[in-house]
Amino acid sequence: MDRGRAAEVILAFIMLAAGGILLGGAYSFAKQKKPILAIIALAVTGLACVLVAYWRIQMG
Repeated sequence: MDRGRAAEVILAFIMLAAGGILLGGAYSFAKQKKPILAIIALAVTGLACVLVAYWRIQMG
């Protein structure tokens, strides 16, 4: 694996971690009875990050 590809995979793992943090934030918001729109926004953004990261890791 060359340096460029390695950097892409590293960024994918960082994105995976960020997605997990966002999903955890959505769970926390749900437990605290925050507005539903904020929960949905965090959950969708976190899920998108996780899915894109998973796809990029599979391609690498």
